Amino acid sequence: MFHRSRSANTDKVTAADPVCGMTVNPAKAAASAEYNGTAYYFCSAHCAAAFTADPAKYIGS
Repeated sequence: MFHRSRSANTDKVTAADPVCGMTVNPAKAAASAEYNGTAYYFCSAHCAAAFTADPAKYIGS
């Protein structure tokens, strides 16, 4: 899930790590994965590994 926030000088896109809920900048994410055509971004390799092992557990499908 992406969120767009604007400040006076920047336009920043963020995503929520589906495992821990941390806000992640996709351009600086520690890892990413695609599942069912959707890109997911992670704060750490640990969260990415947990997601990859069982994506449905984290996205509710």
